[in-house]
Amino acid sequence: MSFKLTRKTSWFGSATGMEVHINGEEAEEIYRLEEKTYELPKEPSTLKVTQSGMTSNELQVYHNDNIKLTKSKKYSRIFTTFFVLLMSVIFFVNDFLTSAAIIVFLSIAVFYYLSKIDAFELELVMDKKEDE
Repeated sequence: MSFKLTRKTSWFGSATGMEVHINGEEAEEIYRLEEKTYELPKEPSTLKVTQSGMTSNELQVYHNDNIKLTKSKKYSRIFTTFFVLLMSVIFFVNDFLTSAAIIVFLSIAVFYYLSKIDAFELELVMDKKEDE
């Protein structure tokens, strides 16, 4: 019994591999744009992926499932907004203490919020053969 996992996270987290956890047990890591087949210890099994403190949702997987791993749109939007705000503070706030205070507050708030949501999404992909 096995399933296929495809990583499509673009540049996000591409420098290192992601730890794949099946029923809480760590399996072989998966790297950027890689497609791997993993063995299932039992059916159904629970799949979760982590990388440097960032996590994915948990997904029940069965034999012959095709699973796609992508970055979370919500996580990406918040992260991008943070950097836009950070650059705005750096360029438009002239007082050093004020800009430092804003940056520290913004960093703490954003990274606390990001730690509470999933950075990656696991989803079941339907085969084209089944649709026909």
